[in-house]
Amino acid sequence: MQLTFTETQTLLESSALHWLAGNADDIRQARDARSYWPAFAEMGWLALPFAEADGGFGGGPIEVGLLMRAFGRYRVAAPGYRSGVLMAGKLIATLGSMQQRDTWLAPLITGDRCLAMAHTEPGREDPWAMPATTARWDPRGERWTLRGKKSLVVGGADADALVVSASIHAEGAHPRIGLFIVPSDAEGKTSRACLVADGSRAADLVLDAVHLPDDARLGQKASEQEIADGFMTIVAEALVASCWEAAGAMRAALEATVSHVTQREQFGRPLSALQSVQHGLAEMAVCCEEAGAACELAALRIAADRRLARDAASLAQSCTGRAARYVAAQAVQLHGGMGVSEELHVAALFRLLTRFRLQDGHADWHSMQLGNDMHTGDWRMSQTLLDPATSGQAVAAYAEAH
Repeated sequence: MQLTFTETQTLLESSALHWLAGNADDIRQARDARSYWPAFAEMGWLALPFAEADGGFGGGPIEVGLLMRAFGRYRVAAPGYRSGVLMAGKLIATLGSMQQRDTWLAPLITGDRCLAMAHTEPGREDPWAMPATTARWDPRGERWTLRGKKSLVVGGADADALVVSASIHAEGAHPRIGLFIVPSDAEGKTSRACLVADGSRAADLVLDAVHLPDDARLGQKASEQEIADGFMTIVAEALVASCWEAAGAMRAALEATVSHVTQREQFGRPLSALQSVQHGLAEMAVCCEEAGAACELAALRIAADRRLARDAASLAQSCTGRAARYVAAQAVQLHGGMGVSEELHVAALFRLLTRFRLQDGHADWHSMQLGNDMHTGDWRMSQTLLDPATSGQAVAAYAEAH
């Protein structure tokens, strides 16, 4: 069953593409998100994924995906938007107290504050792994103490506060996930600014005895399972959003490559007349369609049943990651040596797709997780993702709800 976007969804993507066409260059040259965050707020993008009760527009995975696809096409802002809005902001909206939401979420939506998610750690592929960063409660001082390292925190150098994941260790109990709001000027936190492969600004963080009051912890009134489930789902939704970004970049790379081989001539005829080039373009087009379908399926599954979020994210990452690798490599190959020059848009798209494939666990890792589910008997959930009958039901249910 084919997914047909609503008029509102189509308008969302078309307005984003129109605005980015005239402003993408300025955004890419900006030193930090503060310079364009107010414009994003005016467009309604910062409010998009949040509930109306929090001052948002109640957008779901499809609406967020369409915006991320537009970001990917113009290779702007997506990593920072994912880190600050789709992860840090959503965690505060889901698990935060009223005071935490008033202090951090409301200013985020209006563009007055920037947030970032600090979860990735050196040498870890599993995006859902229990963090090596620790948080210990000191009953005498009535405070938490955080120790650990976080790597490649996108937006971390510019954020007013970070949402930091840590494993909470209590005597006689298994470690459990903890999420803490750490102000940018917290004592004991040091950061080193760096650039990701695609040019996104990030930071490596060291947390050396960062002391926080208990009201800095998210989920104070939630159970351990509710915190773990909320964290898992929001990370999965962010992974799927990145797949949408990659799908937009892949489509832009295909269009740039088609334009190049049509205009460039060799031996008196355009490159597009060569059969091998035509085959390469056809395979690129198939990969773009495959990635788009994987994104739509994953978004529909999460919207219909959030318990499927983790499997849906792994399936989307596996399919999109493999497709992105081929499209990126073929785009550079068909451009020749100039395909990696800074002057060409396709070189920047290649770096974006490379960053996508290497973050959050590569495609082979996610494929292995799905294979392990099949082997251990947990494939029932993954199998539901691929069932054509339930696919049609998910599309119908989503259309009825929206």
